[in-house]
Amino acid sequence: MTLSQRIAYRLFVQTIMLLVLYLLAALAGAVLLIAPDTSLARTLPYHQLGPLAGVLLRLTGLTGLLGGGIYAAAMYRADCRLANERLLRAGAALWMALLALAVAAGLLGLLEGRTLLELPPLLTTLQVIAGSAVGLAILGSKPRPPVVQVWLVGLSLNLVTSLAGLVTPGDFLQTRTLQTLATGINLYVAYPLMLVALAFWLMHRFSNVTPGWADVGIYSVAGVVTLAGALVPLSPLAALGALDWVATVGSLSALLIPVFYLIFAAHAYRALSDRNPTQTLAAHWFALALLLLLLGPGLLGALQAVPAISQWTLGTRLSDLQTTLTLLAGVVLALGMANQAAAELRGHNRRVTGFIPFWLVSFGLVIGALALAAAGVAQTYTERRLNVGYLDVQTLLVPLYALWLGGLALVALGAFIYGVTFWRRRPVTPMV
Repeated sequence: MTLSQRIAYRLFVQTIMLLVLYLLAALAGAVLLIAPDTSLARTLPYHQLGPLAGVLLRLTGLTGLLGGGIYAAAMYRADCRLANERLLRAGAALWMALLALAVAAGLLGLLEGRTLLELPPLLTTLQVIAGSAVGLAILGSKPRPPVVQVWLVGLSLNLVTSLAGLVTPGDFLQTRTLQTLATGINLYVAYPLMLVALAFWLMHRFSNVTPGWADVGIYSVAGVVTLAGALVPLSPLAALGALDWVATVGSLSALLIPVFYLIFAAHAYRALSDRNPTQTLAAHWFALALLLLLLGPGLLGALQAVPAISQWTLGTRLSDLQTTLTLLAGVVLALGMANQAAAELRGHNRRVTGFIPFWLVSFGLVIGALALAAAGVAQTYTERRLNVGYLDVQTLLVPLYALWLGGLALVALGAFIYGVTFWRRRPVTPMV
């Protein structure tokens, strides 16, 4: 195992650990929604747990996609190592420090409650420095096939928009507009581009698609995913009083966004329908990640891009669900990458983590998503249409939150089993 592969594998391990931590924080948050007067509320109040869970989920996805990018780029080289492993090691060390500091900041209540802007500026800067070091290490290595190129574009957009979110012009409206654009492009363009790149890399592993087809397909899919992601943040801009054309384009997004994501689904079907003898579960996790992407920015993003709808749903559980499903898509794909990488590093064409964690995570996500979607619809109707008080609405939603809690529990159990089996079947080959 080369140093580059070892660093990628460590990032996969960190992804699994962060996923477990996120699920614990999400479970605790769900408990507080059901029983807000418990002793847990005095130790970790919901206004502290919410940002912690949000940061953990976002860092889980980014860590997994970062590890996947390193592993994929290294495997394109004959020696399976990046050209500048010293810079790569420094970037990985800084990223580990970022994870530790982010968890500590969350437990100490130092995170902010703004979605995708919870990290303090110092930690955001550290994230950009660490990500830049990893990106430069990959950029300096050749060859750079389309998969690596698209992944690097996604990483670069992520870093730029993360910095843009820190800019605060003097005018409040300008600040909100800039932050809305930055977080929207970060979540719905940069993040999916990294996901798409690794998805096409996995297609080479579990299907018989030809390199020529995949190289052409990744550019077209990256293009349509970029267009779809650029349309999703328009409804918040309309809510901030943007130009009339923004509202007009937002109305067309209800048709355009699903079509763009279905183009990705069509390419995925081509690969999934022509499987090769690979026995890993990478294809299964890939299919689940695609489903989450279709439901999150694909379906909910299309609906809430329409200003006439978003004026009622913005800030409800439907908005939370859209963000959560998008981030979970990257997490799930990272689990598929980790599964494939572990099998290759062990030299065994066989499953690593098994079907039990996959089905537990799948059913748990479906149950939790349905419960949160129902809660969002109920909240929109009672709170926004009938003008029922917020606290009264939260009391009415307790049964749905209980179902959401059950779904999260299944996902947590699946993630725990995944982590145990992943550790038990870790590669034992020496580093070269």
